[in-house]
Amino acid sequence: MQICFIKDGTSLTLPVTPAGYTWAVGRNIETINISQLGDVYRPGGRSRFAGDPLECLLPAQEYPWMEAGAVADPQYYLDILTAWAAADEPVRYIVSGTEINTLVYIESVEYREQDGTGDVYASIRLREYTDLEAREVELAGVPETNTGNASRPAESAGESQSYTIVRGDTLSAICRRYYGKYSATYYNALAKFNGIKNPHLIYPGTTITIPPESVLLGG
Repeated sequence: MQICFIKDGTSLTLPVTPAGYTWAVGRNIETINISQLGDVYRPGGRSRFAGDPLECLLPAQEYPWMEAGAVADPQYYLDILTAWAAADEPVRYIVSGTEINTLVYIESVEYREQDGTGDVYASIRLREYTDLEAREVELAGVPETNTGNASRPAESAGESQSYTIVRGDTLSAICRRYYGKYSATYYNALAKFNGIKNPHLIYPGTTITIPPESVLLGG
């Protein structure tokens, strides 16, 4: 497992994989009081993650358990993370080997040195970006006349389709829209089919091809 942040073409992988991470998916529940029935619970919109901070180690020296290509300089990571925290734009948050690939705000970066080694222990507090779901709901209900992105199930269409990437897109979300599935198998295959080296790094304005599912998976 690796944990990575991406913004404006800059990819930052944490130098040491944290012992764990927290994420949550759910819905806000609305309580309605009905006479003679009491409280009734009704699901509302999807809730957004704002949970425990991500605890990580930023080493000041080389350790055998560091990620390949990691920099033994805590300030290198702190400079980037604190700059992103100070900005008013989201960053992409990815946990490899999981379905976590989403936009978040870095709410804060707290850090400390505690053992005299120069290593820094950081707590990165994340809040899930709130606009992505609204945009996906809009796309699901309104034809995308501006970009020419018309969502049709790729297999039922029986032919390849073109899609122009817009801000906030991910390959997993595109796979969910066209194939109804968004696992790593699908978005990695779509990246390979379109010659995209990093499936987590795509750019608005790029037009990709959406093949039928049987072609995508080589079946």
